[in-house]
Amino acid sequence: MKTVGLLDCNNFYVSCERVFDPSLEGRPVAVLSNNDGSCISRSNEFKALELPKRIPYYMLKEYADRLGIAFRSSNYTLYGDMSNRVMKILKDMVHLIEQYSIDESFFHLDHPADFDCSEFGKTVRTRVLKWTGIPCGIGFAKTKTLAKIANHIGKHTPEGIFVMPDDPLPILDRLPLTEVWGISWRLATKLQNLGFRTAGDLARSDSCFIRKHFNVILAQTVTELQGTPAFAYDDFNGPVKRIAFSRSFNLPTDSEQVIHESLLHYTALAAEKLRSLHQLASCIYLYADYTAEYQKETLPSGYCGHLVAFPRPLSDHLSMIDIFEPEIRRIIVPHRRAMKTGVILLGLENECDQTPDLFYGEDKKPAALTAAMDEINRKFGRDSVFLLGEGIQRKWNMKQEFLSRRFTTDWNELLTVK
Repeated sequence: MKTVGLLDCNNFYVSCERVFDPSLEGRPVAVLSNNDGSCISRSNEFKALELPKRIPYYMLKEYADRLGIAFRSSNYTLYGDMSNRVMKILKDMVHLIEQYSIDESFFHLDHPADFDCSEFGKTVRTRVLKWTGIPCGIGFAKTKTLAKIANHIGKHTPEGIFVMPDDPLPILDRLPLTEVWGISWRLATKLQNLGFRTAGDLARSDSCFIRKHFNVILAQTVTELQGTPAFAYDDFNGPVKRIAFSRSFNLPTDSEQVIHESLLHYTALAAEKLRSLHQLASCIYLYADYTAEYQKETLPSGYCGHLVAFPRPLSDHLSMIDIFEPEIRRIIVPHRRAMKTGVILLGLENECDQTPDLFYGEDKKPAALTAAMDEINRKFGRDSVFLLGEGIQRKWNMKQEFLSRRFTTDWNELLTVK
């Protein structure tokens, strides 16, 4: 028999913070978005306050002490490392997994008829909680869409596990359309206008009818609700297709130097990840987002990007920067304030698949230098050495007033046991 499971970490960002700060247990906790904007991850205690989702921080800060709310800035370095630890545990227990997001992963089981999915789920959940401190819920079903629903139900049970029965219709009949994976409230409204009220109604529909009136994806969703897999397996262990790195500035800026420094810094970070995956990039996409202006004349927000191809696939940011640095001016709009910049490495391929170019004299110095920089930064912490062009003070970095330490990735920020 084949079964699809879905592991989803509970309130993941908040859970990561609580692992290293037990004082947050039992308190309403919210992790804030970039530049401490709005609440993007909330503890159950915070949800019990019945505040709107993604409520801005500025609306809560004067009431935080009275309500006992604890805020944390997004610590992506910590969350990414904790996610890797959870996924590694799952990978050691299951052969086929596909990571859907930073805190979710589908896994595929091929098992005998007497296999107890519930007991297996309890084993996985217990191990993840014991080894990482992250609570999670697990759902089992015949398809990904049904596993999503099973996971949602499992999170609200004491065991944190739910196995979808062979006939899911009694459960789907009690489920609103918006609880189905991929159905937004706008799409749900259109379905309701055609007489669909619950997920059970959608499961009983004809996929050809749905495809004709909507699209292929929704038709596949109907097929999955009926218990037949329709969404293909996406190999989690396959090569990465693109590497992106971007951040919002703490304040919009019209400084060309800030845009220049940020692009060089993000390229260095993206290239570092590229080298850790033993891959090469064929080109880089540079972009900047500009904010709307409401002064003498109204200027709408805008997006400006430029693609730069490399003469050969690269992994060292020194060579990349030499090639694209003269092109940065193409994405700078004079007298407009940028609120965000970013880079995307594209055309990725594995180092082992690279064929040497007989007509191109390869300079090994940049690769050797970046390898030395990587080793120094691994040993002494990120940004121990970096290019001067990336900026020294970087006052344009995101506002992170409540940032916790990088407990698992920086020697200088490890917990001290007294």
